[in-house]
Amino acid sequence: MARQPLKRRMRYLAERCAVALAPVTHLVPERARHAVRDVFFRATGVSRLREPRRLPLPWQPGQDPRGINLFGFFRAENGLAQGVKLYARAVEEAGIPHCFLNTDFLYWLPQKDEDWTDRLSATAAYGINVVHINPDQWVEACNGFPPSAFDGRYTIGVWLWELETIPAQWTALLPYVNELWAPSEFIAQALRKCVNVPVTHIPYGIETPCREELTRADFGLPEDAFLALAMFDSNSYASRKNPFGAIDAFLRAFGAEAQDVRLVLKVNNPRREDLRQIRQRFGGDKRLILVTDRLPRLSLNRLISLCDVFISLHRAEGFGLVMAEAMSLGVPVVATAWSASTEFMTPDTACMVDAKLIPVGDAYQFGDGVQRWADPDLDQAAGYLRRLRDDPAWRSDLGRRGQAFIRANFSTARTAERIRARFEAILPAEAPEEKAKKEKE
Repeated sequence: MARQPLKRRMRYLAERCAVALAPVTHLVPERARHAVRDVFFRATGVSRLREPRRLPLPWQPGQDPRGINLFGFFRAENGLAQGVKLYARAVEEAGIPHCFLNTDFLYWLPQKDEDWTDRLSATAAYGINVVHINPDQWVEACNGFPPSAFDGRYTIGVWLWELETIPAQWTALLPYVNELWAPSEFIAQALRKCVNVPVTHIPYGIETPCREELTRADFGLPEDAFLALAMFDSNSYASRKNPFGAIDAFLRAFGAEAQDVRLVLKVNNPRREDLRQIRQRFGGDKRLILVTDRLPRLSLNRLISLCDVFISLHRAEGFGLVMAEAMSLGVPVVATAWSASTEFMTPDTACMVDAKLIPVGDAYQFGDGVQRWADPDLDQAAGYLRRLRDDPAWRSDLGRRGQAFIRANFSTARTAERIRARFEAILPAEAPEEKAKKEKE
């Protein structure tokens, strides 16, 4: 038998070593860990720990203390990271015993958020796991912890998805979970069509603290211009977030003669190709303000609050955090009227843009021929932008109504209530008479 090429054999050995060492890598200081990973992955071509461990031992009620172990990207800054932090705040408010465990397995994902460092734990301590990680990264994330973190525990997966049907590949992870939580009913419906475990709708509770002392000048923004803000993360696919739709709607709304307007485009984790296409689409128009610097959460929220409108002509959203955050800050939103964002937007609280559903095709991961997403009406969006600029009173009123809706229906307190109710259903508190009986024994 011909010998395998050297590179393939090295890759195989590298994968085996990575899997074997994964449970103890969290003991290595982060800076050293990322430096070694960077060299290791680039040299071997290994970027994923693709070999799952054995299935966890079945749930053993009473084996561990009552409480929640919440896993996720606590030190990263993307949508999944923001989501797990919102759940964490709700768990704290619910008064449930808990520990928070950071997942750190992607060498290319910056881990620079220090706000949660003093609240992170190295080991799981309680009987319920809530793992805020999607199935395509589940193996890598969970292999970073010892098997004991999952054996005998009730494990809940929080899976985010943006289309009407979840990828078929995801069902292979169902034996690893006892239940799924979904931040939106849109995701919950997509999951329920394909899974055989309970699915519970637990929406995010929106919080938007910000640095009130910052002004437009601190961000290099003109004080007297009408500012429309769009935002996306290159890791979340420009094809889905559709910043090009926001650009086209802005250009349709405001001809070259309108010099008192700007489109502020905030790009997180920018990719060179995305930036090239954005500049090409804007055609050298000087009214584009491109922001690519990393901004801490408090500064980012302040940037949103300083703009006059937030525009998201997305094709699909699993929740739509930035839209909800903009509304919470009193900023009116112009957004596609399809998918999960319609659960917190109404015609009375936002400018909902009509859309027709079109095939996804190969423009998105797992977007096979069956999947659909939205093609928003750019002319309608442009009309909303013009009215928001020309009618400050309506703009202010819309912002107030949106803010009131989010604060009334998507507060951390309401999310805490839902988490507490589900927690008590899974692990009910011991009846007083049973507790007294055990103490006597």
